[in-house]
Amino acid sequence: MSGFDFLQKQQQSQVQIMSQQQIQSLSILSLGTDELKDAVYEEAEKNPALVVKNAGRKKDRVLSVKVGSASAAGEQASEVYQNALESKADMRQSLQDALLEQLNMESLSEAEHAIGEKLIGNLDSKGYHILAPVTLLDKNDAAQTEALLFKCMTRIQRFEPVGTCVKNMEESLAVQASVRTDCPATARFILDGHFDFLNPPQTDKICKKIAAYQKERKSLFGAQETEPFLDMEVTEHDVSEALSFIRSLDPYPARNYSTQDVHYVQSDVSVVRLDEVQEENFDKGIVTVKDSSWQVSLSNDFSFDLDINPVYARHAAHALGTEKTVIQEGIKKAQAFISSVEMRQNTVLRSCCLIVKRQHEFFKKGPGNLIPLKQLDIANIMGVHESTISRMANSKYLECEWGLFDIKYFFVNAVAENTSKDKILKEIRAIIEEHKDDKKKLSDQKISDILQSRGITVARRTVAKYRSSL
Repeated sequence: MSGFDFLQKQQQSQVQIMSQQQIQSLSILSLGTDELKDAVYEEAEKNPALVVKNAGRKKDRVLSVKVGSASAAGEQASEVYQNALESKADMRQSLQDALLEQLNMESLSEAEHAIGEKLIGNLDSKGYHILAPVTLLDKNDAAQTEALLFKCMTRIQRFEPVGTCVKNMEESLAVQASVRTDCPATARFILDGHFDFLNPPQTDKICKKIAAYQKERKSLFGAQETEPFLDMEVTEHDVSEALSFIRSLDPYPARNYSTQDVHYVQSDVSVVRLDEVQEENFDKGIVTVKDSSWQVSLSNDFSFDLDINPVYARHAAHALGTEKTVIQEGIKKAQAFISSVEMRQNTVLRSCCLIVKRQHEFFKKGPGNLIPLKQLDIANIMGVHESTISRMANSKYLECEWGLFDIKYFFVNAVAENTSKDKILKEIRAIIEEHKDDKKKLSDQKISDILQSRGITVARRTVAKYRSSL
């Protein structure tokens, strides 16, 4: 056919095709702890060759019959009736709905409203934060700053019921006390970080603890200027009055609201700082940096073991033909699934150990101490592809003494050379605090110069931008 030329060409190209095993491993790696448990039970139902051990089955309740008591049938009927009452739908308003109604009545900017909704959606049934509030900020929205986050939290804490949107019971009581005009000074002091003085709640012992604290703090240079309470004389009557006031507060102000439709985020990894320095061992989850050690552990909610069904394995030795093929295929799939789960657990543990090691300043001192860290950095150390680390961090949460954080929170880009935005904001805040008593306000250029002297090179425009966010 004229006008058409048929040519035969040979071209060489390299194409990577993943096996079914690799696809399954990557899929399991991206699952959170709850999703992993569901996947395990689903696989065990499909494949009798897979056995789930130590799954923590609930013990059956047993009705006992005693002489002179109601009959077993009567007890059972009573229990059925009680269960029916307890299972009745909770028609009360939820805490989130109550707080959102009040939020919508406020005159707020778009950024304030967005942060407020996130804060309210981040509360558990007690009104406490689930994730660390700082993780709720949208990094791509310059209007969402830590200062605005704190402002929104303070506003919501004073909504009805007063004392929600807090870290714990102590902070809830402190917020409630702050809005009361009848709060004694001693009660205000105890609720401001000295809640442990109430253990035991005996006036004479609390008095002695306060006196010892005042004596110790007075010996420190400049303490009287920042802690005016040190000059107050506290009597047992003052302590008794403070105890009565604290007892009038509600430790669980959200208790009268519905707990339906509250979804919890649980940690997949926990990081605990150890009292003594130990030899580093990632296999055991021990991370050591200089004079500090941490224990990195996977969630206890995935505490069961997976194994091949021994009955199924023995039967495979005597089966013939098609039956033998089916059994062997089931065992092969079970082994592949177990390997994928083990790979997931090992990858998550080792990755988080490396995160703790690289971000040790954060785990030692808290927010404001993150350093630049990319997923590629962890991938290179572990010898895996960057997408593997991305899947590892997907929908997983890490809990430490500073709160509950999305694992992706620890991956941050550098703003200045080897310095993260998190660190720069902390330094600018510290510089402003150091010079708050100066007669002349620091210029952006002066702050830039001070940062330069501290080894952080940041342009004046960047300082102005970050300063306004503070």
